[in-house]
Amino acid sequence: MLLVVERGFGQSPEEIERSTIEVDMLLEKARMAQQDTEKRTLAEQCLNMARSLHYDGGVIKSSICLGEIDVRQGKSEDALQHYLEAEAKAQSNGNKTTLLEIYQAIGDLFTREKLYTNARRYYLDILKLQSMDYETMEKLADAYLYEQSSDTAEIYYKRLIVKYKESGNVVRLVRIYQKLANAYDQQGNAGKSLYYYLPIEDLIERFGSMQEKSILYNNLGRQYATLHDYVKAIEYFEKAELQCVYIPCDYPDILYANMGIALHNIGNTKRGIEYLLKARAILVNRKDNVALANLEHLLAGVYFKSNDLYNAISHNNIAIELAKETNQATVLAEAYKTAADLYHELYDFEKAFAFYKSYLNLVDSVRLEEQARQQRLNQQRSLLSEAEGQIKYLIARQNYKDLELGQVRFERERLELLNKNLELESRQKEDKILLYQAQKAVDEAKQRELISEAMRSRQALLLAARELDTEKQKREISELKRQDEIERTRRMVDSTSRAQEVAILRKDKDITDLQLRQQDTFRRFVYGLGSLLIVILGLLALGWAFARRTNNRLNKQNRKIQAQNLEIAEERHKSDRLLRNVLPEEIAQELKTKGYATPRYYDSVTVVFTDFVNFTRLSANLAPEALVDELDECFLAFDEICEKHGLEKIKTIGDAYMCAGGIPIPNETHPTDAVAAAAEMLHWLQTRNNENSKAIFQEMRIGVHTGPVVAGVIGKNKFAYDIWGDAVNLAARLEQHGVSGKINISTQTADAVKGHYKVSYRGVKEVYNKDPMDMYFIEERI
Repeated sequence: MLLVVERGFGQSPEEIERSTIEVDMLLEKARMAQQDTEKRTLAEQCLNMARSLHYDGGVIKSSICLGEIDVRQGKSEDALQHYLEAEAKAQSNGNKTTLLEIYQAIGDLFTREKLYTNARRYYLDILKLQSMDYETMEKLADAYLYEQSSDTAEIYYKRLIVKYKESGNVVRLVRIYQKLANAYDQQGNAGKSLYYYLPIEDLIERFGSMQEKSILYNNLGRQYATLHDYVKAIEYFEKAELQCVYIPCDYPDILYANMGIALHNIGNTKRGIEYLLKARAILVNRKDNVALANLEHLLAGVYFKSNDLYNAISHNNIAIELAKETNQATVLAEAYKTAADLYHELYDFEKAFAFYKSYLNLVDSVRLEEQARQQRLNQQRSLLSEAEGQIKYLIARQNYKDLELGQVRFERERLELLNKNLELESRQKEDKILLYQAQKAVDEAKQRELISEAMRSRQALLLAARELDTEKQKREISELKRQDEIERTRRMVDSTSRAQEVAILRKDKDITDLQLRQQDTFRRFVYGLGSLLIVILGLLALGWAFARRTNNRLNKQNRKIQAQNLEIAEERHKSDRLLRNVLPEEIAQELKTKGYATPRYYDSVTVVFTDFVNFTRLSANLAPEALVDELDECFLAFDEICEKHGLEKIKTIGDAYMCAGGIPIPNETHPTDAVAAAAEMLHWLQTRNNENSKAIFQEMRIGVHTGPVVAGVIGKNKFAYDIWGDAVNLAARLEQHGVSGKINISTQTADAVKGHYKVSYRGVKEVYNKDPMDMYFIEERI
């Protein structure tokens, strides 16, 4: 399984950047470490940190480093897992350079394990991205060659031959010809092998060293010997021997042995044996008992064909002893057969039979051991090949889970940001309301001041009016008094002279003029007071209009604020609805009010598990997007069925779907509800298969069990509602022991639904890590 550590919320971008730098530094330290143990420890730390940070670059580099360590330590399956994880991340990031490196590593890994078909796939992927990668093209050709697809390999090798001829790369050109020559030689096609040795001869004679010429001549001589052209073979063996005169040869024993056999085959057995004995002396001096056992047997064969039975038996006995000492079963078997033939020629049939019996027993033993070894190798290769599909499936599952988690995390962060924005907008609107209220208070104070000023002006106007009335009354009284005085005066001065009368009249006129001037002054005062009153009334009108406009603006703002409050309430309602989609409504309400949810024990809950048949095999060839779409279609339908029957969806685990009835609100009908939902799921799947012939997942098992569980919310930052208990495990076991298209239930569930459904008894089944239990199939509804 792939371990994924989720990053907690609240980490700033700066902190994430610092953490990724720490991952890179730690990875560089791992690369510089001398011991693989230290390298592995540091690389695993890097991998865990990179996963927790969702730092794909760190995951890729750490996985490649761990894959290289596993390859060196022979842990091919572990290496493949690390490389495939790196491949999945590199593909999602579109990192071409890294992807090429990963493809190369996986291809080389499969080549090392002799899974050439798998290796070819990755080498071809490299050539699709980088068609002129000649080293990879050579590896691809090697893979075809090792699979005995010589014709296809030859096509790629010829492209390389053209390239290396154009670039004048003699070393690689010789290497390509040598590979083709060796391949056809191993297939027993000596003629085709010689065809590729001839251009090697041309290149080596023009550009090669004496050492390389010696090796070439020996190989050419061997090819001619295989074609039974022993004269030509001896010619090349002598040319190789001549080279060894001037330079120290690394393989004179092989050359002398080849020369000896060729001479023997043209009838020059004596000289041939001399060469074979020279080769024998070299091996004895070098104490190479492995090669010596083969040579002793070869000498025995030559002596046998020359009818020198004594020397043949002597060398064959040495070959038997050396083969036993060096555990060479094949050589020993051949020596036993030669001994049987020798003693048969000497008419010692008892020894001949004994050696032949030993030969047959040893051949059977070798054959059985080889078959067992080949079977073990094939099994290991098969496991590794299957592991590729399983690991890719696990990575796809992990990517699906990461996608789900990322979507939930993104939605949560979006809602948190939305709530923060709404809170900020709410505070801004509250501040605006407070500002408008303060402005309104100021405007109201100004209005009250204007009204107060107007009231004071009005009081002053009323006081002036009263004073005017009083003055008018006084004037009337004064006028009456004056007329009375005039009348009295007139009467008194009737007897005075006319001059005095004139003087008195002038004086009266002056008094009258003075009174008129006083009246005119008072009138102007009254007019000024009236104008002031009009101005005050105008100010009062303006204040009333301003207050009315302010009130209208405040009312409009209040209406806008009310609309925004409704919008905030709607967004909060959406947030609550999303929370209820993630958690049961009761649990969500408890989280909102308390900030946490208390786990609860339920005496009776019915748990349902579903699982698609052959999911691993079917999904191995699916692209991750197609796999997610297929699962999404099925699980969306299951969600609707659960909601219809009052079941609570718990979670999905890869292709498994888990739900339960009787939680979070206990009820008495949960067993029948659960069975009805399970039956509808099967009916939906069958209907979908009939309507969609291209549906991938067409068969499904279902297990149902009723029992006690504990339910609650786990996690702090990312809530998840889950259930625990033995009932959950038993429901999963029932699903595993189920049959496609059937609902497998326990005794407890069968007892609970017996009045509603007909059930058939399946018998007692062994359950992993549990006691044997009775199982039943749901047949039909009563």
